[in-house]
Amino acid sequence: MRQYEILCALHPELPETRVKELVAWMQKIIEGMKGQVRQVDEWGVRDLSYRIRKQRRGYYVRLEYEAEPQALLELERNLKLSEDVLRFMSARIEAGQGGPVVQAAREPVVEEKTAAPETEPETAPQPSQAPEDH
Repeated sequence: MRQYEILCALHPELPETRVKELVAWMQKIIEGMKGQVRQVDEWGVRDLSYRIRKQRRGYYVRLEYEAEPQALLELERNLKLSEDVLRFMSARIEAGQGGPVVQAAREPVVEEKTAAPETEPETAPQPSQAPEDH
């Protein structure tokens, strides 16, 4: 199993009971996919860097868990569908020599560009300067 963490910015006007329900819901998804939640940190309401859905603030929750990659995908799918979640970011944690190293949970998709054969650029035929007699 791999170690992940996810940081969620929830709607700032959610009541405390709803925040607790959402955290329990995220834990249930992870545990339902045979994962294990290691740590839950509720950071509270903080300013966002920019507006998201007309909100200047968000309630931040961080979960650290151990699960298979399918659990990450299922959790992200459900978070995308939730109207209470403004934004989230997942990261995979790898144990390095000097401590944990955080990497992006999914590798970015990079399309390889095929190089065109090097040839002289084709130029459009130039119209003749002299008028043609018909």
